[in-house]
Amino acid sequence: MIEVQAFASDQALTAQAASDIAVLLEQAIALRGKARLVLTGGTLGIKILGDFKTLGLDLSNVEIFFGDERFVDLEHPDRNEHQGIVAWPELSAAKLLRFPAADLPVEEAAKEFNLQIESLLGPLSDSPPVFDVVILGMGPDGHVASLFPGHQQAQSWIIAEQESPKPPSERLSFSYSALNRSRAVIFLASGSSKAEVAKCAIQDKACDLPAAKVKGLELTRWYLDEEISREL
Repeated sequence: MIEVQAFASDQALTAQAASDIAVLLEQAIALRGKARLVLTGGTLGIKILGDFKTLGLDLSNVEIFFGDERFVDLEHPDRNEHQGIVAWPELSAAKLLRFPAADLPVEEAAKEFNLQIESLLGPLSDSPPVFDVVILGMGPDGHVASLFPGHQQAQSWIIAEQESPKPPSERLSFSYSALNRSRAVIFLASGSSKAEVAKCAIQDKACDLPAAKVKGLELTRWYLDEEISREL
């Protein structure tokens, strides 16, 4: 089942999502002693990090990942991680597993990082959840992370994208199979340009967009603005 919540402003949307995610993380820590959180870039994805900062979220028992990363230098302003630390400085001292920088060809970097992730999370073919919360934005084309419509992806934790429709063209991303190993998947979307793809992903069981291919094992929830929600 997919849950949908609508908000009058982006500020209200991300504030409520941050509060709800904080509860999910606290529950995970209470049950298992730690939580794993996957963050996203993009306008709302970076904005919610400021909300986490305001909440004073305790990161001592939280392992953090980004769902994808632009394949650029570590300090490049285009990196999701760089933008995230600017918005939420506490990330720099957290248990944050960093995507590699552009020191190797992107395919080789993907293979090396995939081995690192596999050593931490186990084989991708296993079925138990490995993440507690995955946060995803969505593009007007329905893409999530760096998984784009019509692009074929390898069956591995980490995939290399060499022809992103949005610059920079080279990216690394968790795969569909990886993102689907989360207890909860939280989508953040706003703007009328995303209304049709959101409607497809939420309501059409035959939808083939990337956003329709990721769901939480226990919870899938969309936080939408009114421009999108009125089209549902």
